[in-house]
Amino acid sequence: MEYRQEVLNRATGRLETNSIGDWLTVTEFGARRSAGPKRTRAILHHMGVLAQEGRRYRLPRHLVEAGIGLRHDSPASGYPFDVISPKGQTLISAVWSETAEDYDAECRRDSEVSEIRTSLSEFRAKRLSPLDTRQEVYWMLDHFPDAMHQTIALAAEVSPALVCRFVAERRSRKRMLIDERDKPLDDVRHRPWDKVVSSG
Repeated sequence: MEYRQEVLNRATGRLETNSIGDWLTVTEFGARRSAGPKRTRAILHHMGVLAQEGRRYRLPRHLVEAGIGLRHDSPASGYPFDVISPKGQTLISAVWSETAEDYDAECRRDSEVSEIRTSLSEFRAKRLSPLDTRQEVYWMLDHFPDAMHQTIALAAEVSPALVCRFVAERRSRKRMLIDERDKPLDDVRHRPWDKVVSSG
């Protein structure tokens, strides 16, 4: 998206709108390099351009001050997002390939990450509909119960904080289902279908 800036022309005393270049969202930047949103954020985090903030990867404020991009913390609609400036795009592009290779090498060093990704890919290939991130993490937790959260995060290319959130959600749902299962049954005479049967 082309960003514009209003500047006061001191000669005329009027505000003029000047282009400050094509700024890209993190997702758009990755798409131009044939990388999906999660992989893009994982590589930029590996590079040090994005930092983990809660469950998300965001552009740190010191890089905003350095002119690498802008943070949109309270957009009119949707979630907070960041955009990368033309300067940031140039700097990141210069080291993108080697950083991506280093990130992939790090993932390969953890053989379990590779195993999880291969198994997930095989499972995806058999499905008729795609999995969202939550479903992917749940699947990994079910099929690799001994994997560390950091390993799951690397395999899913998401932040460890997001994995922890999904783990807590899953634990809470499981506890609720167990509580429902273990509730004592009501007296048979008070079950609603008894009335239907007896009235017939």
